[in-house]
Amino acid sequence: MFGLYMLAIYLGIAIIAAGFVALLVVVALAVGLVTHPIRTLALVFHKLAALAAGLALILALIVWFWYDHSKPDFVPCFWGSIGVIVASILIRAFAEWILERPTKAERRALEQASAPTSISDTRL
Repeated sequence: MFGLYMLAIYLGIAIIAAGFVALLVVVALAVGLVTHPIRTLALVFHKLAALAAGLALILALIVWFWYDHSKPDFVPCFWGSIGVIVASILIRAFAEWILERPTKAERRALEQASAPTSISDTRL
C-alpha cells in the first residue's frame, strides 16, 4: 500500500514539473514570437523537423525489419518514411540557415564597426 502511495506522489510531482516546463516553453515562445518572429518560427520548425525525422526513421526501420515485404502497402509506407526523412533534412537545413544568419541589428552594428571613424582612416 505504501509503495503505491509513494509512486502516486512521485508521479504527481513529475506531472506538475512537466506542466511547469510546458508553461515556461509557451511563455518563451510567446516572448520569442513578439521579439523575433521569424527566428522563433524557424526554431519551432527546426525542432519539429527533427522530431518528424526521428519518428519516420523508427517507422522505416519497423516496416523494413518487421513487416511483410510482399504486402501492397509496404512500398508506400517505407518510401513515405524515407521521403519524410529527406524533407525533414531540407527543412532543418533551411531553418538552420535562418537561425545562423545575422539579424538586421547585428549587420548594422558590423557595418558601423567597420566604417571609418576619422578622416585619416579613409583611403582614396
